[in-house]
Amino acid sequence: MKNNSIVIESNNLSKSLAASNEGGDKSNSSQTLQILHLINLKINQGESVAITGSSGSGKTTLLGLLAGLDVPTSGEVTLLDKKLSTLDEDQRAALRLGKVGFVFQSFHLMDNLTALENVMLPLELDSSLSLNNSAIRDRAKEALSQVGLEPRINHLPTQLSGGEQQRVALARAFVSNPTILFADEPTGNLDSNTGNEIVDLLFEMQQQNNTTLILVTHDDELAKKCETHYRIENGRIDNSEQEASLIENKKEVYVS
Repeated sequence: MKNNSIVIESNNLSKSLAASNEGGDKSNSSQTLQILHLINLKINQGESVAITGSSGSGKTTLLGLLAGLDVPTSGEVTLLDKKLSTLDEDQRAALRLGKVGFVFQSFHLMDNLTALENVMLPLELDSSLSLNNSAIRDRAKEALSQVGLEPRINHLPTQLSGGEQQRVALARAFVSNPTILFADEPTGNLDSNTGNEIVDLLFEMQQQNNTTLILVTHDDELAKKCETHYRIENGRIDNSEQEASLIENKKEVYVS
């Protein structure tokens, strides 16, 4: 069940990069590429949020900024009550440890580790848990059982199908009972049927654990499964065109 505790907030969040001028004009050798412009949002604990937009719109950049994987050009992100601008890279990583999970399109499993060892990894890295190896293995096995992969726990990623690899990634993401899960195109490398199975599993686990879900996707049908939908085009907020509507208790905000 959601509550009104805000776990992520962005204020006037902007991101730009210096882009080379291919025109050869030496008097203006660089230009500024504006990726995101003045993004403001608040996300509550347990809320499911979709971020959609065309390719290059800035949606994956926004995810990286909200997770503290990247730093903005201006503006502020508050993650789990911590202003990210006050933290260095190591401190941001420590903040995420055990509290923030990730699922990516390309799985990002360790090829030399079995499914079980991949899921054990975040527990082994979190010394605050004070778990012995047996307890870590038991929790990892339970997580793999939840995603239907108990018979495959000793297989390497190369011995698993794409759908099975993404199930391992889901187990790894949820094994620490994170407060927040960031998912970037989690079905992008999967066929339609397998993708639907992964989506159902993702939302089932998100609701069971009351995890805040931030989902980046190009798929509007997938976005409709989330309670809140932010649409980004060209990374800019246009207040004159901003819309908020309630459709089947879902809020949709167009950011253009």
